[in-house]
Amino acid sequence: MRIPLIYRALLAGSGLLFGSVWVGSVALAEDRVIDRIEASVNGKLILLSDLRDFRRTARLRAQLDPLFQGTPLSAKGEKISDSEIAQFLVDEKIILQAFPATDSEVDQEIGSILSNNRIDRNALRSTLRTQGYTFEDYFDLIRVGIAKRSLIDREIRTKVTISDDDIRNFYVNKYSKTVEPSRNFRVRLIHVSLKDYKNAAGARSAAGLALAAIRKGESFTEVAKRFSDGPNADGGGDLGVLSEEQMNPLIRAQVRKLRAGEVGEIFGSPKEGYFIVQLVEIVAGEDLRLVRMKEEIRGQLAADEYQRQITLWLERQRQDAVIYVAGTKAKP
Repeated sequence: MRIPLIYRALLAGSGLLFGSVWVGSVALAEDRVIDRIEASVNGKLILLSDLRDFRRTARLRAQLDPLFQGTPLSAKGEKISDSEIAQFLVDEKIILQAFPATDSEVDQEIGSILSNNRIDRNALRSTLRTQGYTFEDYFDLIRVGIAKRSLIDREIRTKVTISDDDIRNFYVNKYSKTVEPSRNFRVRLIHVSLKDYKNAAGARSAAGLALAAIRKGESFTEVAKRFSDGPNADGGGDLGVLSEEQMNPLIRAQVRKLRAGEVGEIFGSPKEGYFIVQLVEIVAGEDLRLVRMKEEIRGQLAADEYQRQITLWLERQRQDAVIYVAGTKAKP
């Protein structure tokens, strides 16, 4: 005769006694655990089967859960421990209770996803099935995603601000001491080729008029727009910031003669045309690297600050929550 399933989680006094769903028979020497309670948050249970489902759907979660994707925990893959999963799900229960998403909200979100991807629900179910997931798995994780985005939008986003000083301080502390200082040059160039003139003398004369206008006080930028036929003429001859290695040898030789703000003499030849160069400023190599890395650093600092603010929010919520975890004492 078989013994029926017995659910041994009991509420006794003020505490929850953690138990198991188990099955046995007179023919078996030992009981076999079917499920057991791993944790509870304000009376909402987290079961061993929830931990198993977490592992089974981890790759799908990495696509849909904004607080799981890209985290060190998600990178662990199959190496995630049961205790790490249980703690993650405790925090998730707290968020879901604070920012509940209704079935209709989940349906609306899924409808929007289907519309954007131009597929129907049957196609989604089929795709999920080929990947080893059910529509219910997807539905539950969409609900999780909505709740966590609500937390970010309502409680976290306004607390995350990254200033230029924060970026520079991070750069100086992490990168600046590891890079050899170098110099880069912001350069403007006027190029007068022979294509618009009868001969080299005509091109050389036009370059002379351009230089004379600059010497009289006209801006290099405006003169370049009027006289230059180089590819950067519309931008006032601005070549941007260049290292010495990036410069044409003829230009580099002229730049080395100039101080910041100065305009050089005419140089070139009938074959290459005639040039006038202005050294706008000298830029430290580290400063240029900082400019290039600025948005990357901002993103990294913002991600770290988001995580810090979420951790602080969860810590505050735990103070008011009734949390039990198997194998530990209940919070007073």
